[in-house]
Amino acid sequence: MLAQPLPDLDAWSRYLTSQPIPVLADTAEELELLADIEVRRGTVDAHLINEAIGDDPLMTLRVFSHAMRHRADRQVTDVDTVTAAVVLMGIGPFFRAFLPLPVLDEHLQACPQAIAGIHRRIRRSWCAARLVTEFALLHADSHASALQKAALLNGHAELLLWCHAPALAQTLQERREQDPHQEAAALEQEVLNVALAPLEHRLARDWGLPSTLRRLTDPDDQRSMVLLQPQRRLLVLALTLAERLEREGATATPTLDELEELSSLLTLSTPAVQRLIDNTLA
Repeated sequence: MLAQPLPDLDAWSRYLTSQPIPVLADTAEELELLADIEVRRGTVDAHLINEAIGDDPLMTLRVFSHAMRHRADRQVTDVDTVTAAVVLMGIGPFFRAFLPLPVLDEHLQACPQAIAGIHRRIRRSWCAARLVTEFALLHADSHASALQKAALLNGHAELLLWCHAPALAQTLQERREQDPHQEAAALEQEVLNVALAPLEHRLARDWGLPSTLRRLTDPDDQRSMVLLQPQRRLLVLALTLAERLEREGATATPTLDELEELSSLLTLSTPAVQRLIDNTLA
Protein backbone atom coordinates (compact mmCIF):
# COMPACT_ATOMS: atom_id res chain seq x y z
CA MET A 1 0.00 0.00 0.00
CA LEU A 2 1.30 3.42 -0.96
CA ALA A 3 1.65 5.64 2.10
CA GLN A 4 3.21 8.78 0.62
CA PRO A 5 2.08 10.77 -2.42
CA LEU A 6 3.98 10.24 -5.66
CA PRO A 7 5.66 13.28 -7.19
CA ASP A 8 3.65 13.85 -10.37
CA LEU A 9 1.09 12.63 -12.91
CA ASP A 10 3.51 10.32 -14.72
CA ALA A 11 4.50 8.56 -11.52
CA TRP A 12 0.90 8.13 -10.41
CA SER A 13 -0.15 6.67 -13.75
CA ARG A 14 2.80 4.26 -13.86
CA TYR A 15 2.06 3.09 -10.33
CA LEU A 16 -1.71 2.64 -10.65
CA THR A 17 -1.61 0.94 -14.06
CA SER A 18 0.94 -1.55 -12.70
CA GLN A 19 -1.25 -2.64 -9.77
CA PRO A 20 -3.80 -5.50 -9.85
CA ILE A 21 -7.40 -4.28 -9.79
CA PRO A 22 -9.54 -6.08 -7.18
CA VAL A 23 -13.21 -6.60 -8.02
CA LEU A 24 -16.47 -6.78 -6.11
CA ALA A 25 -17.11 -10.07 -4.31
CA ASP A 26 -20.39 -10.68 -6.17
CA THR A 27 -18.60 -10.32 -9.52
CA ALA A 28 -15.90 -12.81 -8.58
CA GLU A 29 -18.51 -15.29 -7.33
CA GLU A 30 -20.70 -14.98 -10.45
CA LEU A 31 -17.75 -15.46 -12.79
CA GLU A 32 -16.51 -18.50 -10.85
CA LEU A 33 -20.00 -20.04 -11.21
CA LEU A 34 -20.05 -19.31 -14.94
CA ALA A 35 -16.58 -20.81 -15.36
CA ASP A 36 -17.82 -24.00 -13.72
CA ILE A 37 -20.90 -24.08 -15.99
CA GLU A 38 -18.69 -23.60 -19.04
CA VAL A 39 -16.48 -26.53 -18.03
CA ARG A 40 -19.43 -28.84 -17.38
CA ARG A 41 -21.86 -27.76 -20.10
CA GLY A 42 -20.14 -25.34 -22.47
CA THR A 43 -23.21 -23.09 -22.51
CA VAL A 44 -21.74 -19.76 -21.38
CA ASP A 45 -21.69 -16.89 -23.86
CA ALA A 46 -20.45 -13.29 -23.86
CA HIS A 47 -23.84 -11.90 -22.86
CA LEU A 48 -23.91 -14.02 -19.70
CA ILE A 49 -20.44 -12.82 -18.79
CA ASN A 50 -21.46 -9.21 -19.40
CA GLU A 51 -24.46 -9.68 -17.09
CA ALA A 52 -22.20 -11.17 -14.39
CA ILE A 53 -19.84 -8.19 -14.60
CA GLY A 54 -22.88 -5.91 -14.59
CA ASP A 55 -22.24 -2.64 -12.79
CA ASP A 56 -18.81 -3.45 -11.39
CA PRO A 57 -16.55 -0.58 -12.54
CA LEU A 58 -13.44 -2.34 -11.28
CA MET A 59 -14.03 -5.49 -13.34
CA THR A 60 -15.03 -3.35 -16.31
CA LEU A 61 -11.64 -1.62 -16.05
CA ARG A 62 -9.90 -5.00 -15.98
CA VAL A 63 -11.70 -6.17 -19.11
CA PHE A 64 -11.11 -3.03 -21.15
CA SER A 65 -7.43 -2.73 -20.16
CA HIS A 66 -6.82 -6.42 -20.94
CA ALA A 67 -8.56 -6.09 -24.31
CA MET A 68 -6.32 -3.16 -25.19
CA ARG A 69 -3.10 -4.88 -24.14
CA HIS A 70 -3.98 -7.95 -26.22
CA ARG A 71 -5.41 -6.09 -29.19
CA ALA A 72 -4.49 -7.68 -32.52
CA ASP A 73 -2.49 -5.54 -34.96
CA ARG A 74 -5.20 -5.97 -37.58
CA GLN A 75 -7.92 -4.71 -35.25
CA VAL A 76 -8.72 -1.15 -36.27
CA THR A 77 -12.00 -0.54 -34.44
CA ASP A 78 -12.51 0.08 -30.73
CA VAL A 79 -13.78 -2.57 -28.38
CA ASP A 80 -16.34 -0.36 -26.68
CA THR A 81 -18.45 -2.89 -24.75
CA VAL A 82 -17.64 -5.70 -22.37
CA THR A 83 -19.60 -8.11 -24.57
CA ALA A 84 -17.50 -7.22 -27.62
CA ALA A 85 -14.29 -7.63 -25.63
CA VAL A 86 -15.32 -11.10 -24.48
CA VAL A 87 -16.34 -12.12 -28.01
CA LEU A 88 -12.90 -11.13 -29.30
CA MET A 89 -11.14 -12.99 -26.48
CA GLY A 90 -13.28 -16.12 -26.61
CA ILE A 91 -15.03 -17.69 -23.63
CA GLY A 92 -12.26 -20.09 -22.61
CA PRO A 93 -9.45 -17.53 -22.95
CA PHE A 94 -11.53 -15.02 -20.96
CA PHE A 95 -11.78 -17.33 -17.95
CA ARG A 96 -8.12 -18.34 -18.23
CA ALA A 97 -7.04 -14.71 -18.36
CA PHE A 98 -9.06 -13.48 -15.38
CA LEU A 99 -9.68 -16.29 -12.90
CA PRO A 100 -9.05 -16.41 -10.03
CA LEU A 101 -9.85 -12.76 -9.34
CA PRO A 102 -8.57 -10.62 -6.45
CA VAL A 103 -11.56 -9.65 -4.30
CA LEU A 104 -11.90 -6.12 -2.98
CA ASP A 105 -12.92 -6.99 0.59
CA GLU A 106 -10.01 -9.42 0.92
CA HIS A 107 -7.53 -6.98 -0.61
CA LEU A 108 -8.58 -4.28 1.88
CA GLN A 109 -9.51 -6.44 4.87
CA ALA A 110 -7.16 -4.44 7.10
CA CYS A 111 -8.69 -1.12 5.93
CA PRO A 112 -12.45 -1.17 6.55
CA GLN A 113 -12.63 2.60 6.00
CA ALA A 114 -11.25 2.07 2.48
CA ILE A 115 -13.92 -0.54 1.73
CA ALA A 116 -16.58 1.92 2.88
CA GLY A 117 -15.02 4.68 0.77
CA ILE A 118 -15.00 2.54 -2.36
CA HIS A 119 -18.57 1.38 -1.95
CA ARG A 120 -19.71 4.97 -1.36
CA ARG A 121 -17.97 6.04 -4.59
CA ILE A 122 -19.40 3.10 -6.54
CA ARG A 123 -22.93 3.89 -5.36
CA ARG A 124 -22.54 7.38 -6.80
CA SER A 125 -21.41 5.89 -10.12
CA TRP A 126 -24.39 3.51 -10.14
CA CYS A 127 -26.74 6.43 -9.54
CA ALA A 128 -25.20 8.47 -12.36
CA ALA A 129 -25.27 5.47 -14.71
CA ARG A 130 -28.98 4.89 -14.07
CA LEU A 131 -29.78 8.55 -14.65
CA VAL A 132 -27.76 8.98 -17.83
CA THR A 133 -29.14 5.76 -19.28
CA GLU A 134 -32.69 7.03 -18.84
CA PHE A 135 -31.73 10.41 -20.28
CA ALA A 136 -30.05 8.79 -23.29
CA LEU A 137 -32.97 6.49 -24.02
CA LEU A 138 -35.37 9.41 -24.03
CA HIS A 139 -32.93 11.33 -26.20
CA ALA A 140 -33.00 8.35 -28.63
CA ASP A 141 -29.22 8.44 -28.38
CA SER A 142 -27.04 5.90 -30.17
CA HIS A 143 -24.38 6.54 -27.53
CA ALA A 144 -26.55 5.23 -24.66
CA SER A 145 -24.26 2.29 -23.88
CA ALA A 146 -21.14 4.45 -23.96
CA LEU A 147 -22.79 7.04 -21.73
CA GLN A 148 -23.74 4.36 -19.22
CA LYS A 149 -20.16 3.05 -19.13
CA ALA A 150 -18.71 6.57 -18.94
CA ALA A 151 -20.87 7.25 -15.87
CA LEU A 152 -19.99 3.89 -14.35
CA LEU A 153 -16.25 4.46 -14.80
CA ASN A 154 -16.33 8.07 -13.69
CA GLY A 155 -14.22 8.37 -10.57
CA HIS A 156 -12.10 5.29 -11.25
CA ALA A 157 -8.94 7.18 -10.26
CA GLU A 158 -10.43 7.70 -6.80
CA LEU A 159 -11.48 4.04 -6.62
CA LEU A 160 -7.91 2.97 -7.33
CA LEU A 161 -6.62 5.46 -4.79
CA TRP A 162 -8.77 3.76 -2.12
CA CYS A 163 -7.51 0.36 -3.36
CA HIS A 164 -3.79 1.09 -3.40
CA ALA A 165 -3.24 4.18 -1.25
CA PRO A 166 -6.04 4.02 1.34
CA ALA A 167 -4.29 6.25 3.87
CA LEU A 168 -3.98 9.02 1.30
CA ALA A 169 -7.58 8.51 0.19
CA GLN A 170 -8.72 8.76 3.80
CA THR A 171 -6.72 11.94 4.31
CA LEU A 172 -8.32 13.42 1.18
CA GLN A 173 -11.79 12.47 2.41
CA GLU A 174 -11.18 14.05 5.80
CA ARG A 175 -9.86 17.25 4.21
CA ARG A 176 -12.96 17.45 2.01
CA GLU A 177 -15.21 17.13 5.06
CA GLN A 178 -13.24 19.74 6.99
CA ASP A 179 -13.35 22.28 4.17
CA PRO A 180 -16.23 21.43 1.81
CA HIS A 181 -15.94 24.78 0.01
CA GLN A 182 -12.30 24.44 -1.02
CA GLU A 183 -11.81 23.77 -4.73
CA ALA A 184 -11.55 20.00 -5.27
CA ALA A 185 -8.57 20.10 -7.64
CA ALA A 186 -6.54 22.36 -5.33
CA LEU A 187 -7.23 20.12 -2.34
CA GLU A 188 -6.29 16.99 -4.30
CA GLN A 189 -3.08 18.66 -5.45
CA GLU A 190 -2.15 19.42 -1.83
CA VAL A 191 -2.72 15.85 -0.66
CA LEU A 192 -1.64 13.84 -3.71
CA ASN A 193 0.57 16.16 -5.80
CA VAL A 194 -1.94 15.62 -8.61
CA ALA A 195 -5.60 16.43 -9.25
CA LEU A 196 -7.84 13.42 -9.81
CA ALA A 197 -9.51 14.60 -13.05
CA PRO A 198 -6.28 14.79 -15.13
CA LEU A 199 -5.09 11.58 -13.49
CA GLU A 200 -8.29 9.86 -14.56
CA HIS A 201 -7.90 11.04 -18.16
CA ARG A 202 -4.28 9.89 -18.17
CA LEU A 203 -5.23 6.46 -16.82
CA ALA A 204 -7.98 6.14 -19.43
CA ARG A 205 -5.44 6.89 -22.15
CA ASP A 206 -2.71 4.63 -20.76
CA TRP A 207 -5.14 1.74 -20.29
CA GLY A 208 -6.62 2.31 -23.72
CA LEU A 209 -10.20 2.69 -22.57
CA PRO A 210 -12.58 2.91 -25.54
CA SER A 211 -12.14 6.15 -27.47
CA THR A 212 -15.86 6.97 -27.28
CA LEU A 213 -15.67 6.93 -23.48
CA ARG A 214 -12.62 9.17 -23.54
CA ARG A 215 -14.21 11.62 -25.98
CA LEU A 216 -17.26 11.94 -23.72
CA THR A 217 -15.17 13.05 -20.76
CA ASP A 218 -11.97 14.68 -22.05
CA PRO A 219 -12.14 18.47 -21.40
CA ASP A 220 -9.33 19.09 -23.91
CA ASP A 221 -11.05 17.35 -26.83
CA GLN A 222 -12.47 20.42 -28.57
CA ARG A 223 -13.84 18.48 -31.54
CA SER A 224 -15.86 16.15 -29.32
CA MET A 225 -17.13 19.11 -27.31
CA VAL A 226 -18.91 20.14 -30.50
CA LEU A 227 -19.83 16.78 -32.02
CA LEU A 228 -20.93 15.19 -28.74
CA GLN A 229 -22.20 18.31 -27.01
CA PRO A 230 -25.68 16.94 -26.05
CA GLN A 231 -24.23 13.64 -24.85
CA ARG A 232 -21.55 15.34 -22.79
CA ARG A 233 -24.15 17.61 -21.18
CA LEU A 234 -26.41 14.65 -20.33
CA LEU A 235 -23.43 12.92 -18.72
CA VAL A 236 -22.36 16.01 -16.75
CA LEU A 237 -25.90 16.57 -15.49
CA ALA A 238 -26.25 12.93 -14.39
CA LEU A 239 -22.89 13.05 -12.59
CA THR A 240 -23.77 16.35 -10.91
CA LEU A 241 -27.11 15.03 -9.67
CA ALA A 242 -25.53 11.82 -8.38
CA GLU A 243 -22.85 13.74 -6.50
CA ARG A 244 -25.46 16.01 -4.92
CA LEU A 245 -27.54 13.03 -3.86
CA GLU A 246 -24.50 11.48 -2.19
CA ARG A 247 -23.71 14.74 -0.40
CA GLU A 248 -27.21 15.83 0.60
CA GLY A 249 -29.16 12.58 0.72
CA ALA A 250 -32.71 11.89 -0.42
CA THR A 251 -33.75 15.54 -0.02
CA ALA A 252 -31.42 16.64 -2.84
CA THR A 253 -33.17 18.00 -5.91
CA PRO A 254 -32.05 19.36 -9.29
CA THR A 255 -31.71 23.12 -9.59
CA LEU A 256 -34.15 24.99 -11.80
CA ASP A 257 -31.38 25.57 -14.36
CA GLU A 258 -30.64 21.83 -14.47
CA LEU A 259 -34.30 20.97 -14.88
CA GLU A 260 -34.68 23.49 -17.68
CA GLU A 261 -31.59 22.23 -19.49
CA LEU A 262 -32.77 18.64 -19.24
CA SER A 263 -36.22 19.74 -20.36
CA SER A 264 -34.68 21.24 -23.50
CA LEU A 265 -32.40 18.28 -24.20
CA LEU A 266 -35.12 15.67 -23.67
CA THR A 267 -38.06 17.71 -25.02
CA LEU A 268 -40.00 17.17 -21.82
CA SER A 269 -41.67 19.58 -19.45
CA THR A 270 -39.76 20.36 -16.27
CA PRO A 271 -42.33 18.49 -14.09
CA ALA A 272 -41.92 15.47 -16.37
CA VAL A 273 -38.13 15.65 -15.98
CA GLN A 274 -38.50 15.76 -12.19
CA ARG A 275 -40.81 12.72 -12.29
CA LEU A 276 -38.31 10.89 -14.49
CA ILE A 277 -35.51 11.53 -12.00
CA ASP A 278 -37.68 10.56 -9.04
CA ASN A 279 -38.82 7.33 -10.72
CA THR A 280 -35.30 6.41 -11.82
CA LEU A 281 -33.92 6.78 -8.31
CA ALA A 282 -36.90 5.29 -6.47
